[in-house]
Amino acid sequence: MSYDISLLPAEPDGHWNYTSNCVPMWCAAGADLASFHGRRAGDCWPVLWEAIATLLDDPDRFRGMNPSNGFGSYESLWPALFELARLFYRYPGHTVQVSR
Repeated sequence: MSYDISLLPAEPDGHWNYTSNCVPMWCAAGADLASFHGRRAGDCWPVLWEAIATLLDDPDRFRGMNPSNGFGSYESLWPALFELARLFYRYPGHTVQVSR
């Protein structure tokens, strides 16, 4: 299972996907991605940026949350969230659509 996040109106580069195995990690960092559904990307961007800062400030805590099945990790999550944050920043007026 994974989270698919896209923006409306649709943008060619407006799609993001990551394994749902790391939901506990991004939620613990302060960004419940599911709660972004239907909101403006510009409203979600600061929340996501703060969560990324939290992840980077406490790597040992979040590495300890790596999924045991090997699908997803701290090392791949924070860069993926950074890409999502860039997407939100680039299209602040677009509506976030979350499929999980």
